[in-house]
Amino acid sequence: MTAATDLVTRVAARMPRPDVLLLWLLGAHVMLKLLIYPLTMDAPAYNDEQQYYDGARALSNLLRDTFAFTSPDSAELERNVVASGWFMPGMAILMTPLFVVIPDAADPLCRAYLGLANLLVLLWAVRSVRQRLGSGYAALFVAFPALLPSWVLMSFTAYGDPLSGVVLIVLVAHVVDMIRKMRASEPPAWKEALQLGLLAIAVLYLRSSTSIVLAVLGCVTLVAALVLLKGAQRWRALTAAGLAGVVFVMLLAPWSIAASKALDTRVVTTTTVPISLANTFGDREQVCFGKCDPDSYLWFRPLRYAREVARVTGESEVEVEKQMSDYALRDLERQEYARQAWWNIGSYFFIPANFTRYIAPEEGRGPVGQVGQGIVWVLTYLLYVPVLVLMLLSMLFVQLRSLEAQILDTLTKVALLALFVQPFVHIAGSRYWTTAGPLFVVAAAGFLRESHVRRSHAHPVRERLDGTDARLSQWLKPIQLTLSGVFGLVIVVLGLMAI
Repeated sequence: MTAATDLVTRVAARMPRPDVLLLWLLGAHVMLKLLIYPLTMDAPAYNDEQQYYDGARALSNLLRDTFAFTSPDSAELERNVVASGWFMPGMAILMTPLFVVIPDAADPLCRAYLGLANLLVLLWAVRSVRQRLGSGYAALFVAFPALLPSWVLMSFTAYGDPLSGVVLIVLVAHVVDMIRKMRASEPPAWKEALQLGLLAIAVLYLRSSTSIVLAVLGCVTLVAALVLLKGAQRWRALTAAGLAGVVFVMLLAPWSIAASKALDTRVVTTTTVPISLANTFGDREQVCFGKCDPDSYLWFRPLRYAREVARVTGESEVEVEKQMSDYALRDLERQEYARQAWWNIGSYFFIPANFTRYIAPEEGRGPVGQVGQGIVWVLTYLLYVPVLVLMLLSMLFVQLRSLEAQILDTLTKVALLALFVQPFVHIAGSRYWTTAGPLFVVAAAGFLRESHVRRSHAHPVRERLDGTDARLSQWLKPIQLTLSGVFGLVIVVLGLMAI
């Protein structure tokens, strides 16, 4: 670790100013997108992407019908937007403008549109992070994951995982900025509350599995307002929190109401949990109360079966899925669960470039494409592995060099722990880490900076604090230690369970 911090120190000394570096990194990202686009341009929609494409086409038809003053096709909306309630409509909404203008857009145009949309969101996110956390963090965000070849390739897909991570880091930056102002006895403004609600719902619409991290960040912000503010400022902050909550609920309601009506049961976000648990930890030979139809995709077999059973029995297909899940999980043992969870963790963290081989032309890649794919794999691992290792180390240690570092360390740990729940309830794949990717580099950079400060003694290890800041720092330290302890304890307990 000493060698690593020394290397980082030497490299940092030769770097240009953060703003200049940020521009160079953004230019490199654009160049990388132009180089990687040919690898994706002829790739048809892959698996879940088809649902987002179909949903976008249905929403584009809804807009045409609305402006033509004709009755919308509700059956098409239920079939292609809600479907089985597995996918939030965020990416379908994002793609809708393309299909409004060009209903039969070909694969190269779809990929180009998605790449451009992702680039615009990234530029907006970089600007927001720069305003609230500084040019240094904005440059880190562009360096990782936006210069990671596999992440760039994923930015040409209809999967919402990378985009949700981009919006999530903006949300975290907003929370840091709000806490900074509350330390100065300044309650959140109405505009900030509105932005917080909009950011939270955007993250959820892009990736439903972020619901836990959104709930945790919301609670953290609320507790900060109660602790740091007093009197009228506290009441203003609570009112602002209420506004953020109202914005979130109002924008979630159309989806929840439509999905609940279509599926004849209460749906808040998605309905994936029962079948996800069954396919991940249960006996796949028993998910459909026996073997499912082998002629369809692993995840769609039980959905089709549940729909047919629901049609016969009159129950909601979601209720049937819960019964199927209970049946498939009935013989699950602790050791089996732990071993499958470890497999999920491995898939979540250690195959970051695996999707490169899926986003490809139907006939496969030619010799040049194969070389390009290989380069993407190699460069991805060269950049990804060091950041991953530093991030995992950061989860076991706390950052105390400044109150700002403590706040960001706490929020990062909380957010990452919430995101890391996924391998424990859902089979993991090589795209899921992209939601947490921007937080990886925040944790890794903070850990390196803390190590450098403690080793070099060029500055005091701790800044001097007084008043509210001193009390906040004292409260945060045990919270940081607890979060690190939870991370380490889960690893140990899961390891013992797997033996």
